[in-house]
Amino acid sequence: MLESIPLGRKKGAQMASNQRPWRYFDQPAETGPWSVSQAELEGRLRQTVELVLERSPAYGQIYGQAGVVAGSFQGLGDLDRLPLMRMSDLVARQERDPPFGGFETVPAEQFHRIYINPGFIWQPGESGYQQTSLAEALCGGGILPGDRVLNTFSYHLWPYAHMLDDSLKMLGATVLPSGTGNAFMQVRVMQKLKVSAYMGTPSFLMTLAQRAEAMGLDPAADLALEAAVVGAEMLPESLRRRLQEKLGITVRQSYATVYLGCLGYECQAAQGLHVPQGMLVEVVDPATGQAQPPGKAGEVVASNLSPAYPMLRLATGDLSMWMEGQCSCGRTSPRLKGVLGRMDQAVKVRGTFVHPWQLDELFAARPEVFKYQAEVSRHQDQDLLTLKVELTEDVGRELALCRMLEQDLREFLTVKGQVEVVPRGTIPDFHGKILDRRKWD
Repeated sequence: MLESIPLGRKKGAQMASNQRPWRYFDQPAETGPWSVSQAELEGRLRQTVELVLERSPAYGQIYGQAGVVAGSFQGLGDLDRLPLMRMSDLVARQERDPPFGGFETVPAEQFHRIYINPGFIWQPGESGYQQTSLAEALCGGGILPGDRVLNTFSYHLWPYAHMLDDSLKMLGATVLPSGTGNAFMQVRVMQKLKVSAYMGTPSFLMTLAQRAEAMGLDPAADLALEAAVVGAEMLPESLRRRLQEKLGITVRQSYATVYLGCLGYECQAAQGLHVPQGMLVEVVDPATGQAQPPGKAGEVVASNLSPAYPMLRLATGDLSMWMEGQCSCGRTSPRLKGVLGRMDQAVKVRGTFVHPWQLDELFAARPEVFKYQAEVSRHQDQDLLTLKVELTEDVGRELALCRMLEQDLREFLTVKGQVEVVPRGTIPDFHGKILDRRKWD
């Protein structure tokens, strides 16, 4: 199923002769007429809507209130009849109807795993649609059969690393499930096992490169790394250039969520984000839900048409726009012009979304805290989270309180951060809960 593209890549200038082919995951589908792929997608969408109307209590109620009944949904032209769904809706329904909120179409006992996302958002473990979209993305980003791939996404509680693991199996690659942390050990593993590909955040890849240099290694010459597919963070072009020059590799990004799978990925041309086959992605006016034309920004909305746990018209909160024309790689799928920003105050810190409501829940059990505000900054290609708090009164144990709050951050949000007690009046009234002070080029 993996077909070569007659283009190559270099592992550093000193290894220009060592070129490996880029590949398609499914060349007939990826390069065939988009109208054919769209017709197949429309058929699956109709089937999925009929399925959820019959078997999903949540969708049955939501769509019933919108006037969508069995046999009335015709296809892509009726998309705007389906109400947008947001993560807050999913969370509310999971609280009322645990664990999955009634969006499932099979008994909950049939799922092999229950994953725990930050904020105690439950997700059933299943294989198929999400993993296939990710396999296409990893292949398009330069990972080949036979590669030894360091997967530095966390395997603890969350689904994403496991999804990528399954996708790499589809490609015929070998996975090293390393997770995050212990950069020294990971560099040694890369060196001893001749790891050829990397998956993780771009900032952790820079950490590994810098640790290799601190160990007296030349990352481009002493490591066998040739390709990286990064995600979960913004990838400024300046950081991409530095990583490629320092490591002598190609760096491509994917855009994915755990509930939907991959929504877009870069190919060798790096001319926008290709929508994978079988993924229904929209760019809409967030106020009306109507589709936006190419070149006009809107909110990214996507649907995962899994038969067991479909997510239909889930609004991501990300802003993007459609690009015009066809990519030089030969793929015919639509392309997104990257992630241009966020709709709400939620920000992604070290690959994890932090929402204002999560901070509210975190501090609900801390009556000694009067006011709080999170700031996200950037230092040496790393995200830094600082939580500023004003206290109701002088509690006399500020250092101990800061350490406890930092532990709460790690345990509840799975994000490391620094807590700083500031004088009363420092945080303004009617303040934003999260300030993103990072600058991207």
